[in-house]
Amino acid sequence: MKAYRYAGLIIIAAFVISFIAIPYLPDQIAIHWGPSGEADDYTSKWFGAFFGPLMLIFVGGLLAAAPKMDPRKQNYPKFAGSYHVIINATVTLLFIVHLLILANGLGYAVKMDVAIPILIGLLFIVIGNYMPRVRPSYMVGFRTPWTLADDRVWTKTHRTGGLLFVIGGLIILLTAFMPVSLRITAFIIVVLFITVIPLVQSYLLYKR
Repeated sequence: MKAYRYAGLIIIAAFVISFIAIPYLPDQIAIHWGPSGEADDYTSKWFGAFFGPLMLIFVGGLLAAAPKMDPRKQNYPKFAGSYHVIINATVTLLFIVHLLILANGLGYAVKMDVAIPILIGLLFIVIGNYMPRVRPSYMVGFRTPWTLADDRVWTKTHRTGGLLFVIGGLIILLTAFMPVSLRITAFIIVVLFITVIPLVQSYLLYKR
């Protein structure tokens, strides 16, 4: 359980901060922003303050349970350190988003349209650096029929996928302060590249 201590502390901190913030929040707070950074959805302060911590429990619990549910669970010890980094990076992103929502509710000027691309870009870079170390599994990585059928195909595909994640993360970071139309276009292109290229590569490698 020591491996999940960081995630547990993050979840506890999220709840504590929410309880502290509740008396100072208005009755309605924003929980969603459009591409231009304008808030377009609001909810009660109680739901808004505790949706983040509950989401952290759900996502953190799902990621922690994945190794136990995976038919190829025997491979997880081979990349346990990398997997824990990915979990910690994911819960950190969710925690920061939670803090930004609370900060906005408390009246601070928060540019969510800039903050979210930066956070996603950083997460992609972290995942990309550790992706090549992920061993074959049904819950983590590029799970195509061909990567799951051949460990060599899995390894080569994840090397490429890791590089694409890093490059994609850098692109998302660089476009975070650019016009919204460019940010959206860049994000769509990045997502297409990091999904389609590994899919095609895994098929071609398997056919060889």
